[in-house]
Amino acid sequence: MEHQQINVAAGHGIERISASCGEVTVGCTDVAGIIHAVMVSSEKLRDEHSALQETVAGLETDQMKVAQASDEARLLSERAIERLSEGSSLIQSSLDQITGLLELVETLTQHVTGFAAAMAQVRRSAQEIEQIAETTNILALNATIEAMRAGDSGRTFAVVASEVKSLANDTRRATEEIGRTIDTLGQEADEVIAKIERGARESGAAKASVGQIHHTMRSVNELIVEVDGQNDQITRATATISNHVHAVQTVLDSFDRAAVDNETKLSAAHTRIENLELTASAMFDEIVKAGLSPADSAMVDKAQGFAREIVERAEAALSERRLTVDALFDHSYREVPGSNPKRFRTALSDWADANWRPVNDRVVAEGGAVKMCSQADMNGFLPTHITDRSRAPTGDLAHDTKYCRNGRILLDAIDRKAKSSTAPYMMAVYRQEGDGMTYEIVRNVYVPLVIDGRRWGDFELAYVL
Repeated sequence: MEHQQINVAAGHGIERISASCGEVTVGCTDVAGIIHAVMVSSEKLRDEHSALQETVAGLETDQMKVAQASDEARLLSERAIERLSEGSSLIQSSLDQITGLLELVETLTQHVTGFAAAMAQVRRSAQEIEQIAETTNILALNATIEAMRAGDSGRTFAVVASEVKSLANDTRRATEEIGRTIDTLGQEADEVIAKIERGARESGAAKASVGQIHHTMRSVNELIVEVDGQNDQITRATATISNHVHAVQTVLDSFDRAAVDNETKLSAAHTRIENLELTASAMFDEIVKAGLSPADSAMVDKAQGFAREIVERAEAALSERRLTVDALFDHSYREVPGSNPKRFRTALSDWADANWRPVNDRVVAEGGAVKMCSQADMNGFLPTHITDRSRAPTGDLAHDTKYCRNGRILLDAIDRKAKSSTAPYMMAVYRQEGDGMTYEIVRNVYVPLVIDGRRWGDFELAYVL
């Protein structure tokens, strides 16, 4: 009775050791996955950090350019102020001369207006003289007639009347000449007056423009002085920003050194945990092979049964010449154009879809502990997969990673170990890929597929207890 109790207790202890070993293996695999995810995340951070460093370096370069431009702008504004000061004096002198000319135009307008009035007075006087000459001419004509009536006694008076008449004619001709001259002067005076009046009106506008120029010059001077002040503030702000950019660059350099050190440590830890993962899987494999884990042994039996069916289907197709050995062992992997992740096809792909995929679908349809199954050749090539994971690609990386697994080549360290094993089966715990960002920890049975006397690859059955 005591011996039976000891055996029972030992059996329970062995089962607990088996379960604990499985949990340790799962834990190692999970930790390895976490470290791998951290390393991937660290690589992304490094890429982003490098991009940030380039951005900060570019910002520093731009900041230096801004500082140089600000210094140049300040020098230019100082020169502009000097030039404007010199120019203002010259412009002011010119404006004063223009103002004097405009005043002279106004004075000339007044004089020309007086000249026009005098010309009008001369014209009136000439008209009066012409009237007097006309009257004198009539009087002389009357005197001549009276002298003719007087006969010899009026001859002397007739001579005087004739001279008066001649003088009146000369006066008349002179006044006519004066009139024509005055008319010509009047026309010219009118034209001059019109031009001077137009010039006077324009001089008024010019005076307003001169005033506006004065105002504009003052505004420009004030604006340049203000710009110079703003440039001074920009220069101080630029210096402050440059100091901050330099400080950020120093922090980034420090972060980069720390990140590189952390990545080195993570890489070493990842290598160690992968080795520990392989060791734990080897322990798990030995425990199952020792018959110390009945639940896992039951999954081994299931996997070997399905593996035999896979082999039988292939050998039957070979014997019936529906499949050739060359097609079965075709390693000329032809990449599917545009696939991401990359997928490939061989001469076996169509036959595997029609003959092995239904078996895969039936295995996974059992459910329960079974999560997935597939066949991979010695290079990790999956000629087919279950229907749900053989969907048409959409171009979305997460979707295609998870649902377009037929044609993938997957060969991790644990897969290479399984390919090199000559045992009837090999147990392992590994991270089953999901959408590229997530994974599921599963236990896996590798069963060698020997077809027509030649190792083709392995049948894999993934499950969770």
